[in-house]
Amino acid sequence: MRSLLLRFLNAPFFVLIVAAAIAVQSTLFNSYPLWYFQPDLVLIAVIWCALRRTLTEGGILVLIFASIVQTHSSAPAGFFLCIYMAIYLGIRAFSRFFVISQFASLLIVTISSAVVWKILVLVILAMFGRAGAQLYHFFISVLPFAGMEGLMGYWAYKALDAFDRATRKSERSRQLIEDGLLVEEGL
Repeated sequence: MRSLLLRFLNAPFFVLIVAAAIAVQSTLFNSYPLWYFQPDLVLIAVIWCALRRTLTEGGILVLIFASIVQTHSSAPAGFFLCIYMAIYLGIRAFSRFFVISQFASLLIVTISSAVVWKILVLVILAMFGRAGAQLYHFFISVLPFAGMEGLMGYWAYKALDAFDRATRKSERSRQLIEDGLLVEEGL
C-alpha cells in the first residue's frame, strides 16, 4: 500500500521539484556574467520524462513544466510550450529507433537537446520576424549552454533516478512491486 501511495505521489513531487528548480535558476542566474552559465533544469526534466515515463504521463508533466516556465518569463504565450513539446516528442521518436542504454549516451542526448533547444528558439523567433536580433546571442551562448546542460545532467539524472527509486516509479521497483503482489495473491 505504501509503495502504491509513493508511486501516486511521484508526479506531484516531481512538479514541485521542477518548480523549485525554476525558482532557483531564475533568481541565481539573473545577473550578466551568469547568464551564459544558466542551466535549464526543465530541459533535463523533459528529457527524463521522454525516456522514463509513458507518453501520456510524460506529456502531461511536460505541459505542466512548460506552463510553469511560461509564467516565469515574458515570452509570448505558448513559446516554451512549443519548444519543450517539440523536444519531448523528438526524443520519444529518437528513442524508438536508437537505444539510449549508457549514461554517456544520455549525456550526449542532453547536450544535443540543448543545441536543438537554442535552434528551436531561433526558428520560433524567425516566425515572429525577430531572429536577427537573437542570432549573435545564439552564437556566443550555445556552447556554454550545452556544456552546462551536460554538466547539470550528470548530477540531475542520478538524482532523478534515486528519486524514482525512492518513490517506486522506476522499472525495477515496479517489477518488484508486481512480483510482491503476485506472491501475495498466490500466483
